[in-house]
Amino acid sequence: MRDSHGATAVFSHVFAGLFESLPFLRPPGRRVSRPLAHRFAFVSATLSVLLVIVVGAELHRMASDSLLAQHRGNVRANATLVARQTEELLTAVVRTMEDLADNDAIAAAIARGTVRKTDLVPFLRSFDRVAGVPVSLVYTDATITAIADNRMGGVTARDMAWLAAAAGSGRPVATVVEDDGRPFLLGAEMLVHSATLSQQGALLYKLPLNALVLHPQAHLRHAGSAPAEPAAGWFGTDIPLQLPDRLAALGLTIRLDAPKAPEPAQAGIGLSAYALVGLAALVLIVVGCRTAGNHLTRSLRDLEQLAGAVLRDGCSGQRATVRSDDEVGRLARAFNMMLDQIDRIQRDRNRLAEDEIAVQRALVRDAEQARAEAEAARAEAQRACQAAVKALDTAQRASQAKTDFLAAASHDLRQPVQSLVLLTGSLRARLADHPAEALVGKLETSVQALCRMLEALLDISKLDASAVPVDLRPVPLHHVLDDLEDEYRLRAAEQGLELRVVPSSLTVRTDPALLERVLRNLLENALRYTDRGRILVGCRRRGDRLLIQVHDTGIGIPPEHLERIFLEFYQIANPARDRGKGLGLGLAIVHRLAVLLECRVQVASVPGRGSCFTIAIPLDMDSGRSAPGAEDGGGGDQDGRQPARPVALAVDDDPLVREGLSLLLAQLGWTVLAAATAADAFDRLASAPDQPALVIADHRLDGGVTGLEVLRAVEARLSRPALSVILTGDTAPDLIAAIAAGGYRVLHKPLAVRDLKALLDEALGVPA
Repeated sequence: MRDSHGATAVFSHVFAGLFESLPFLRPPGRRVSRPLAHRFAFVSATLSVLLVIVVGAELHRMASDSLLAQHRGNVRANATLVARQTEELLTAVVRTMEDLADNDAIAAAIARGTVRKTDLVPFLRSFDRVAGVPVSLVYTDATITAIADNRMGGVTARDMAWLAAAAGSGRPVATVVEDDGRPFLLGAEMLVHSATLSQQGALLYKLPLNALVLHPQAHLRHAGSAPAEPAAGWFGTDIPLQLPDRLAALGLTIRLDAPKAPEPAQAGIGLSAYALVGLAALVLIVVGCRTAGNHLTRSLRDLEQLAGAVLRDGCSGQRATVRSDDEVGRLARAFNMMLDQIDRIQRDRNRLAEDEIAVQRALVRDAEQARAEAEAARAEAQRACQAAVKALDTAQRASQAKTDFLAAASHDLRQPVQSLVLLTGSLRARLADHPAEALVGKLETSVQALCRMLEALLDISKLDASAVPVDLRPVPLHHVLDDLEDEYRLRAAEQGLELRVVPSSLTVRTDPALLERVLRNLLENALRYTDRGRILVGCRRRGDRLLIQVHDTGIGIPPEHLERIFLEFYQIANPARDRGKGLGLGLAIVHRLAVLLECRVQVASVPGRGSCFTIAIPLDMDSGRSAPGAEDGGGGDQDGRQPARPVALAVDDDPLVREGLSLLLAQLGWTVLAAATAADAFDRLASAPDQPALVIADHRLDGGVTGLEVLRAVEARLSRPALSVILTGDTAPDLIAAIAAGGYRVLHKPLAVRDLKALLDEALGVPA
């Protein structure tokens, strides 16, 4: 009953949306409260379904008949190809046997009786395989007595008896025999002395017939084979072999069995037909939605141009125009909030930089005074030492102040960026297959660039706070190198560069995720500063360590900068701070990750010719032990029933973040209980029919309440455990440690859509 009610509710929702989307079906005087994107989606779905039902079935029937005939022709062509390959193998074997028999030196030695088995065995052993086929060989004298063989062990006494009977003809012969139910080709070549033209012996060869067939569904039949019927739903194709005269009498034929109508082919027909129907439906949808889409396109184009100007010139008082109160209007307001926040952060950063310069100058003056006092007297030197200690403490406080500033700035900036990411993801889902979708993609590209800058700041803060877990274990290096080559090959080709990754079979002891991140940062750096030439990734073994090297033919690094390139925010060729060239944090992150992985990072460079970054990683000396395989996991209902929508509780006092998170969770198939305070969350839980499987709470809420307090209070009211997550932009080490000590997960803003999907799968127990 519950399933039937759920289906009824779904159909009611669809038809209600259809009535509200089509003006001629809407009751007079009724206002439409749904967003424009919803109405586009309902109209698009209705047109697409009608076209698929009417046209798809007829296209599927017509394509199936054509593909069946093509399938049978392909099977026969494959059988013919296998037959030609088998003919080439047999011809190669027979010609090799002729060459071995046409050897005057061996025939003369057999005639004189001076041949030695120790001389012939190494010679015959070099012919264990002919054209990849295992062959058993035996040399005999004129009395058909075995002299030497290649020790393959396939020749039997019955085979020697057949040779004795066939040798009297004085010409090459061949037949098919069976040993242990397996067919073998048995042949003989006569050894004739060229001077006396007399037969001095014979060469017997034997090889399995099945080894001559290179197709798994094909087999070789001969004149004496019993007829074989194909299995139910299959058909067979016989292709006779065209062979030399000595083998023609064997009647060898290639038999290839194949299914009459394979399901993958039928599926391909259906996909092609429905792709054409979908294309026609898309044309109708574009025509029907063009007028309303122009209105959205104008606002999105303005946001795209504004985002490009910010990335190119930085924040200089730009503002987005708010034309409506729908999703695009709320996105524009969130963009304006983000620009205001960035402007404030830039001013604070400039002021902090001036303070740091003043502190550094004061430290230099103190150091010079300390050296002067040290030269004057020992007492003065003691006081200078104390001044140096005090100066070091001041420097450490300045560094800590910088770290605290980055953490605070990251937190304040992540709140509006989180809203921007969630609303952009919701807007993309609502404008699927819409003309404005391309503009949303460009907007997402700009937002992703901003997120990457924030992620770099967050990575530095995490590494300084020692909040990055390290899992050192044996890792086959080729897994990491293959993934990197697949990821960056196309990017390098787009820049006109050649990317080569030399494979390695060694195993190192490291954290695979962190090592991949180090190499990815080095490859990004190489791509950014290489205009032509190539990039090479290779490995060298040095004792108990493996050297992974990333070479490039880029602009190189002057010697005076080599010691400072691993400092944060240090860039050589970017004096204008172009954001397209990053923030100067990539190599700083590489250095910190290398320390965590117990590795050494070195760099060698020649200006104008390129650079080489080297990572020394410990080798795993016990790499012979195999790692346990992952167990296959399954999920989903086995009885075919539609599962109930899971419930998520989201607590955030920021209305934009709360609304964006609610929209995105709903589109991913979840029922969302959104609350601004702990009291609202308790009220939503009391009225909800099901308990939540996921609880997400912002750390800083109104009234001084923290997310940890809300999670503890919610857990006390639940009868079964739920995945509890703290969502925050704060990267303070004390906060991260407190959340981890409470057994809760911590995620940093901005939360990307892919990370949210992974979190939902984890809450439902879906294996990664």
